[in-house]
Amino acid sequence: MSPWRRACLKVVDTTFLIGLLRNDPGAVEKARELDEEGGAATTAINVYEVAYGVHRAMSDPARRMGAFERLLSNLDVLPLDQRSALRAAEISGSLDRKGDSIDPFDSLIAGIALESGADCLVTRNASHFGRIRELKIEGH
Repeated sequence: MSPWRRACLKVVDTTFLIGLLRNDPGAVEKARELDEEGGAATTAINVYEVAYGVHRAMSDPARRMGAFERLLSNLDVLPLDQRSALRAAEISGSLDRKGDSIDPFDSLIAGIALESGADCLVTRNASHFGRIRELKIEGH
């Protein structure tokens, strides 16, 4: 069993993290729900995606990065390990064979979530992840 496994592990995606940083009411309410359920995790890939966006932003990246780091202090960050990378490759290869390619970062996020025993992925990008049958999607 994964060391990250909880009674109910939910992994939050980049869209959720950005929503929280922007004080989006839907994301804030979902964060309250997740907190009542015992918290959530994110992946190292999601950390990269948000941090890249912060550093690419034209206005006040230091302040934005500080806010993001405070947010991350409330989440477990699931790493990309060998099992997760192999699972992501399996997901990508399977979808590619069907002519339905997936963004490499999305397959890595899904691989990490699935190998960590996640119950679902909290995202606004259901169309990106919904093609992965093993992965349950929860909106916000």
